[in-house]
Amino acid sequence: MIAELTSLALAAGLITTSGPQLTLITYRPADRSVSNWRWEAVRHLDLDAPNFAAILSFREPAKLPRCIRLNNYWCIKSARWNGEIATDNEGHVAFSSAQEGAAVAVALLRRYYLEFGRKSALSIVSRWAPAQCGFVAANPAGLRKGAPRARADALTTRGIGNTLRARYLANRGRVAGKSRRPVARSVVPDRPIAMMRAPAIAVGMGERPAGSTSTRLASLGSLAGLSGGDRGGSAIPRISCASEALRIRNYASGMIQGLAGSVDDDLKLFEPDGAPTATLARVMANMAAVEIGPYRADSKLIESVIGQAIAAAAAKQDETRKGGESAPTAPTR
Repeated sequence: MIAELTSLALAAGLITTSGPQLTLITYRPADRSVSNWRWEAVRHLDLDAPNFAAILSFREPAKLPRCIRLNNYWCIKSARWNGEIATDNEGHVAFSSAQEGAAVAVALLRRYYLEFGRKSALSIVSRWAPAQCGFVAANPAGLRKGAPRARADALTTRGIGNTLRARYLANRGRVAGKSRRPVARSVVPDRPIAMMRAPAIAVGMGERPAGSTSTRLASLGSLAGLSGGDRGGSAIPRISCASEALRIRNYASGMIQGLAGSVDDDLKLFEPDGAPTATLARVMANMAAVEIGPYRADSKLIESVIGQAIAAAAAKQDETRKGGESAPTAPTR
């Protein structure tokens, strides 16, 4: 049936044997889609005949997941990835092809697993699709309506280096080249404390490797600047995270569907040398099913990008081995 529909699409000129008829791939902000997403969908999604026909005939379901229209089946956010041509209004990447999106998903999972030590499904998902709750400052007095509100947890990733208070404190001891009296030092011990790591997938943020996330209390300043006036919010309310915690756990459970173990177990996605394991393909298929359900990424797409990752890891090993063999030996005494 699908073969017949493909023949009809070729006859109608909707697709060609070599790819989309339009060679220039563009992003369309009006409907948040990439111009070639239909061609990519029929090639790289596991579609039944009705959905295949609907997409080709421009009658796709109204609730089609938006990341399908972005060639981004893992709903990755912007960080200047290869193949990134634009972003939607929530930071999701519009990829030039589904192949590029899948390759970035593999690279991200490798980085999470090997560099940041996120081994379990729950640990990975907590930063892949982080909770949208926590301490949020209410609208301060005088803040224009609709302006972004400050997040107290942003201090863990950005500090107070760009706030008015920070600039005031930095300039307090020097005015027009004249020194003022020095600011008294705090008597509170300034001991390093572990801070929450920021997700590498988020826009404008980066996560440090495991073991390098301590900071000092003096670098954080005070939370007082985040509170507003009497009616604007003198306190910082806390939004309940119960539903978000449940969403993250359900995502992690879907991520290990068909695999033994729990959401807290090591998924064993990569070897120490960076080579993907057989588990990676299953995990990627499960993650795509969660992100773009009820649609699924075709297994050939996933196997293709994993094969490229395996080849890249093998090439890197060869280079390392050749470099070691050709390196000069140190003189002995």
